[in-house]
Amino acid sequence: MICRQTRTGWTAVIALVIVLAPLNFSAPASGAERVRIALPGNSMGYLPLIVAIQRGFFKEEGIDLEVIRLVPTVAHNALLLNEVQYHGLADSGLRLAARGAPLKAIFYGADRPMYYLVGRKDIRTVAELKGKKIGVSTFGGTSDLSARLLLDQHGIDEKNTVLLQFGNESTRVGALKAGAADAIIVPVPAVAILKQEGYREIAFVGDAVEFASNGYTTTEKRIKENPQEVKKVVRSIYRGLRFAKEKPEETIRIIEKEWKINADIARGSYEAIIKALNEDGIIGEKQLSIHFDLIRRTEKDIGEIPVEKVVDFRLLREVRRELSGK
Repeated sequence: MICRQTRTGWTAVIALVIVLAPLNFSAPASGAERVRIALPGNSMGYLPLIVAIQRGFFKEEGIDLEVIRLVPTVAHNALLLNEVQYHGLADSGLRLAARGAPLKAIFYGADRPMYYLVGRKDIRTVAELKGKKIGVSTFGGTSDLSARLLLDQHGIDEKNTVLLQFGNESTRVGALKAGAADAIIVPVPAVAILKQEGYREIAFVGDAVEFASNGYTTTEKRIKENPQEVKKVVRSIYRGLRFAKEKPEETIRIIEKEWKINADIARGSYEAIIKALNEDGIIGEKQLSIHFDLIRRTEKDIGEIPVEKVVDFRLLREVRRELSGK
């Protein structure tokens, strides 16, 4: 099926050639409101969402949440066509919104990227990546932004490397193992698993750069026409975020169960993630400015980007006020 959506200044034409693959966390709740959210992979950066699912926060809101795994380009198209109602790709969604797509980021789970640069055993430092191939998910996505900022932080012109987009996490890992990439950007727990297999952790992106990541997006139409549903979704993820920060032992058990990893890796993963999680899902102009600078660097025809054009935290602020009094 070929789907076309046109809006001032942008056109997306994407062949939907994969089957929407739900991650069945639970059986449908009787009388609950069915909502679909697309994620690009099984990154622990989505921990607040997973905690909210496992703790039943969505069910308490009367929402039967179905999680779909889609590659970024297909996820954006599916969101615009209402085949899913939300997705966890706010970083690349900002780029589309800046070009005029009717999308808004509504929640950001982290203040810094929860990504690691992992490579061949013989590559020890970022400086050694000059002339090497670095695998990311998709240009404009979080892993791509992470790679570019990491290179910049270490004084390496990205033109002196070869950035390649491989899609989802498993494809990136496959590219590294096949030699199609010398290093790749991966989330937790992939970094721990690759290290066990003999690959080297070159750098933790969050130590070098700070920018908001792991955000969630919906359409302007949904915010306008179904604000109560959006608020329920935001409230569930907000509760998941607060639970993850305030109840480490219970959260570590969720990580162990959800990602099917042993207790030591689960604890190490939690300790890595908790450093990046923010307090309330809201980010400001300073944090967004890094995204905007990168967008303008690669999209030469985009000028100034008004914050209100790409994000909408009004419902999240209501949730925060109701639950925390702030």
